[in-house]
Amino acid sequence: MDYRKLQAIPQKMAGFIANHKFAWLGVVAALPLFGVVTTVAVAADEKSAAEQPLPTVQQISERLALPAFTSTAPDTTRYWREAQIQRGETLGHLLNRLGIGDADARRFLYSGSVPADVLKLRAGATLSVQTNDKGELFTLRFLNDDENGEQVLVVLENRGGVWQASTDPLPTETIATVRSVEIKGSAYGALAQAGVPSEVRAQLSDIFSDSFDFKSLKRGDRVNLVYQTMYYEGMPISSGNIDAVEIIKGGERHSAFYHAFDSETGAYFDENGKPLKKGFSLQAVKGARVSSGYGFRFHPILKRMRMHKGIDYAAPTGTPIYAPADGRVASASRDSGYGNVVRLAHSKGITTLYAHMSRFAPGMKSGKTVKAGELIGYVGSTGRSTGPHLHMEVRVGGDTVNPVTVAMPARELTRAEKGKFAANQKALETRLALLRALPVNVAQLD
Repeated sequence: MDYRKLQAIPQKMAGFIANHKFAWLGVVAALPLFGVVTTVAVAADEKSAAEQPLPTVQQISERLALPAFTSTAPDTTRYWREAQIQRGETLGHLLNRLGIGDADARRFLYSGSVPADVLKLRAGATLSVQTNDKGELFTLRFLNDDENGEQVLVVLENRGGVWQASTDPLPTETIATVRSVEIKGSAYGALAQAGVPSEVRAQLSDIFSDSFDFKSLKRGDRVNLVYQTMYYEGMPISSGNIDAVEIIKGGERHSAFYHAFDSETGAYFDENGKPLKKGFSLQAVKGARVSSGYGFRFHPILKRMRMHKGIDYAAPTGTPIYAPADGRVASASRDSGYGNVVRLAHSKGITTLYAHMSRFAPGMKSGKTVKAGELIGYVGSTGRSTGPHLHMEVRVGGDTVNPVTVAMPARELTRAEKGKFAANQKALETRLALLRALPVNVAQLD
C-alpha cells in the first residue's frame, strides 16, 4: 500500500473545503450532529456509573490514651500583672481577685511589720504584682498618698525568702508620653481604652471647660496630647502635667500649651498665647508665694523625683486663708496627715482642699455656704508638716489636677514671656503635627 497517498487525503480535503463555499456550509451544518453524539456518550457514561453499587463505608472509633506530661524542669517564669483598686477593696481582697494565694506573703502583710497607713489603698490607684502561674507573690508595688500632698512608691518584695517593705525614695525618670485617640464612642471611654490615666483625663476636661464640655466630643473627633509620665525600672507609676493637647472637634481645632511662669507655677494658653482659663476670682492666701508646685519635682535633699499632688503657699502661722470662689463646706475636720483641713465643693464638679491649718474660721462646718473671699481658716503646721504653710489641692471628678491652672486667677503673658512661649510651643507643635499625620491611634510614642 502506498502510504503517501493516504497522507495526501487530508490535504486534498482541506484544499477542497477552502476553495468551495458550499463545502463550508456542509461543515457548519454537521456541527450539531457532533454535539448530539457527544451528549449521548456522556449520558451513557452517567447511566452506567449510576447503576454501579456504592462502596461500603465502615466507621471505626477508638479512644487513644495520651502519654503523661512530665516537666523536665520547674517553671520559674515570673510576670507582672496590674490591677486597679476598687472602692472599698482591701489588699487581701485584691490578691484574691488576682488568684494569688501565697501564704507567706499574706502572713507578712498581716503581721504588723508594715504600718497600716502604708498599706492603705486609694480607690482608682494601680497596683502592680510580680507572680507566677502557681499564684506565688514575689513583688508588690503601688503608690501611697502620704496625706501631705506627695505620693510615695510602696515596694513589698521577697528577697531570698525574706519579705521586706520599702517606702524609701527610689530612682525614677520622667519622660514625655504621647497619645493620639480617635473618639468612637464616649470621650472618656475612648481615652481610657487607649490607656490615658484618669488624672490626665480630668486635666483635659478642665483645660477646655471654659470653651466646651469635654463630654460633647463625638464619633470622629480626635485628641492628640503630650503629658509627663514618671517611670520606675521601666514601668509607669504616675502621671503629671499635660504639656500640650490638640482636640479636633467637629472639624475645628482647639489647642492648649502649658507655659511655666517659674519653677512652681504656670498656665495653659492657646496657639496665640491667650489664656484658656479664667480661674477663680481670688487667691486663697493673698500675696503669698507658691513655694512648691504641682507635678513631678526633684527633691533637693533626697535627690529623687517626687510627685506633688497640690501646691504649697509659703506663709507664716496665723495668715488668713480665704475661699477663692463660691462654694459649700464639704468637711472641716482633723486628719492625721493633713492636720486641720477644710474641703470646699464648687461648681462643675470641682473640690478644693486646704491643709495644715492652725485653726478654723468660726462657723466652719459641713454644709455651710461660703462666698468668694470669705475667711475659712488660718495657716499653720498641723499634721505631717515640716513648717507653717498652706497645702492646697484641687480635684475634678475625684482626680487631682494642677491648682495653679484651675484655682488661681488667670493672667496675660508679658512681652518677654511671649517669646519663651513661642519657642516652647514650636517644639510641642512638632510632636502634635506628627500625631496629626498618623491615620491610626497611637497608644504610646516615647
